[in-house]
Amino acid sequence: MSGAGEDAKPAVSHRERSFGWETRLVLASPVNLFWTGAILAFLVYASFLLCAAWNHVPVVIERDGDPALSSDAWTALCMALLWWSIVSIGQYTRKANLADAWKLSHLGLSISTERLAELERGPTRAANRRALFFGLIGALGGMVFYTQVYQPNGHRVHLATATVTSAWFFLMTAGLFGEIFRSLSYLRTDTSVFVRDIDHRINIDLLDISKLDGFGRIALRGALPWLVTGTIVLLLLLGQQSTELFWPLIAGLVSSATVVFAWPMWRVHRLIDHAKTRELIRLRREIASARAIFEKTGPESDRAAPRLAALLALEARVEHAREWPLDMPTIFRFGLYLALPLGSWLGGALVERILSLVMG
Repeated sequence: MSGAGEDAKPAVSHRERSFGWETRLVLASPVNLFWTGAILAFLVYASFLLCAAWNHVPVVIERDGDPALSSDAWTALCMALLWWSIVSIGQYTRKANLADAWKLSHLGLSISTERLAELERGPTRAANRRALFFGLIGALGGMVFYTQVYQPNGHRVHLATATVTSAWFFLMTAGLFGEIFRSLSYLRTDTSVFVRDIDHRINIDLLDISKLDGFGRIALRGALPWLVTGTIVLLLLLGQQSTELFWPLIAGLVSSATVVFAWPMWRVHRLIDHAKTRELIRLRREIASARAIFEKTGPESDRAAPRLAALLALEARVEHAREWPLDMPTIFRFGLYLALPLGSWLGGALVERILSLVMG
């Protein structure tokens, strides 16, 4: 979405827009985006199992007398889930936000159907270059993170002594960090597009705030990839011996989710609150005027009575209008998102229990 100034610019041609590999994969897949991500995660984990078998790395070990996944196997499983999140959750966010953008287009936003059609063709060349830059930074960060996390576990990467499994972990860590940073760059661009210049592009109907609920859904979806990534990283802790570097990472992901959700929500809330205050001041001025006429005697008093009653009813309706663009389904989803970290720990315990029953 863009402001009026941007809409005045020539539309970006189809050639200057292109999808990333995730979108191309989902479009080419014969199954839906969630199953596509699941198949990718399965292939990633299968590649780890092949590397582990080649280097005779244990996948199942005994812990306190019960069978359990080894630290390496658990870490690889979480990495596979991260690939699922990148493909499935990222593409879900993009598609659902565009669907809500079409619904919001009738609210007086400075965006045309041609502009929305352009957005559906993928990011611009500049957005792709920016995402590539962020991806490279993320990959470098992943390399540094790998050396700090896995060296205590014996996965040192040296050209002369590196095993296939060590190389797999190194490449997956760098790749995941790169993809996460790249995906978050796209997400930042999409979220900015939907809330940019919102103060000048939105008409607020205080009698039907539900028209603005699309902004709440867009804000919540913006936070979803951050929360899911943080949840999987939290799940990853179960298989680590060294966890010091994970906690700042989790805190950063949760903080980012909070900012991404709160920023557009607060802006829309502020606009609703200001519009509500102005409307109540206007109504109370008219109520005072109608009441003054009503208190007089004569035909004018009789004509003022129904107007005064209507103004009082309208004042009560406006005064009780909600000030946040959140409907009950969105609030329920937000509660489910907050429960994701708890679900990750329960899921980890469930996997260990199932493995114990199968192997036992």
